Amino acid sequence: MKVKLISFVFSETGFRRNRIILTMMLAGITNGMVMLIINDVSKDFNEINLRNILLFALCIGAFVFCRKYSEYHAQSGVQQAISNKHLTLIDKLRKSELVHYEKIGKMSIITNITDNSQIIYESTRLMVHSMTASIMLLFSFGYIAYLSLAAFAMCVVILGIGIVIYKHGQKDIIRLYHEFQEKDQLFFESLNHFLDGFKEIKINLKRSDDIYQNEFSRNIDDSLVLKFQSEKKVVSNMVFGQTMFFLLMAGIVFLLPQIDDVESETMMSITAIVLFISGAIGLLIESIPMIIKADMALDNLVHLETKLDESKEPDQHACSELYKDFKELSLDELHYDYVNAQGQAMFGIGPMHFALKRGEITFIVGGNGSGKTTLLKNLTGLYSPKSGHIKVDNKIVEVSNYNDFRSLFSIVLTDFHLFDKLYGLDHLDDNKVNELLKKLQVDHKTRFENGRFTNLDLSTGQRKRIALIVALLEDKPVVVFDEVAADQDPEFRDFYYHDILPELKKANKMVLVVSHDDRYFDVADTLIKLEYGKIVKLEGNGDKQHD
Repeated sequence: MKVKLISFVFSETGFRRNRIILTMMLAGITNGMVMLIINDVSKDFNEINLRNILLFALCIGAFVFCRKYSEYHAQSGVQQAISNKHLTLIDKLRKSELVHYEKIGKMSIITNITDNSQIIYESTRLMVHSMTASIMLLFSFGYIAYLSLAAFAMCVVILGIGIVIYKHGQKDIIRLYHEFQEKDQLFFESLNHFLDGFKEIKINLKRSDDIYQNEFSRNIDDSLVLKFQSEKKVVSNMVFGQTMFFLLMAGIVFLLPQIDDVESETMMSITAIVLFISGAIGLLIESIPMIIKADMALDNLVHLETKLDESKEPDQHACSELYKDFKELSLDELHYDYVNAQGQAMFGIGPMHFALKRGEITFIVGGNGSGKTTLLKNLTGLYSPKSGHIKVDNKIVEVSNYNDFRSLFSIVLTDFHLFDKLYGLDHLDDNKVNELLKKLQVDHKTRFENGRFTNLDLSTGQRKRIALIVALLEDKPVVVFDEVAADQDPEFRDFYYHDILPELKKANKMVLVVSHDDRYFDVADTLIKLEYGKIVKLEGNGDKQHD
């Protein structure tokens, strides 16, 4: 059976690999030689042999050095490899399509990167100990063969039978490990719903009880049953391994003298060796469950990386100023569908056909579920249309140019995230940011100092104002605001519609606003109304063609 952890460690330790293997082997051999020296000295305690004392000290020194070297460099190599793997996964994640990221899920990514990486790291030390013990066992069995071929044959037969039975038991353990890992995944999915929907759960006791009892309690109970079953199998296998060692001892003591003419002194030596290797056998038995978990953790990371590879966007050109002086953005029969795991369309928008101009304000309106956010994600290049095209100045935006296209936008969507620092905005003047904080009436709640906001523990409305400030600072030619005016007081709402939006229009920005505030619809140059993913009303801007 191939142990993935061993392959991973040796493939990721680079130029140190051969040294690690060599020092592990030397650690095992010198450990075995300590046993041999002690065995030799025990034959005559009355005679002090300086050669044996020096050899013993040399073996101990070599063992300590080799053990420390192999363990430290294996651990540091794996830690570096795990860190590199994290960077690789994050790099692939940022190059993935948004729709695939949404399907993979935040919790799945977090648990894979944190929990699995920790298991791999912790198992590496145990693996080095086990491999050193294995070398020592081989050395010891070689010495037993030198003393008595019959004793060696007996060890091979008894341990061989034990290994076959032990491996059979391990199959059930691996199966149970996979089953409770699936249950744990269900638990984390439920936890994600619980955390994201905390307000809805808090206000509805029946919903709270239903989720707690039928999701958390049930999944945890099922997971515990599987964990108890696997632990029972692990304990049984470990006890069986110890029992096989006792059978080996019994065979040496009771059977060996009956089948081979072994001198009593040799018998004592073989018995001492078998007792000496008991610790190494115990270590190997105890390490196997953890190494199995590490192999599963590696499989999980590989599976995540495969998902991210499948989610990768087509190769993009480096960002340039391809669309710097554009004047118009249009959709040409654009159509997009959400699909389920079976590939069946669940909800879609389009086909849509309209054009937007710089220096104009467009309102996108409609009820919940009408497709407004989906339209925005297609308009901004976060989703790729299933059919139709996005055009800039009548030129089709190719997939390879999506980086350039997305760079046109500053967005504040309903599920926006506030970063503590203004990443991607260099050489910002703190005074300019603080002036905007004052202008948008949040300067009494937070300040911008030393490249970051001093406080982001704000109300939803205040956080939206900060997000709006970030969008203004980015100074992109297209701004997209999804319900930014929601959660705002009437005074600020009026300021938003009658001051901020017109200022952006005056600065020749293309302004796209999702809004339910019909009293301010007169601010828009163009009004697009959606129902069930279709345009049912398009006013202004020449009354362009629509469905």
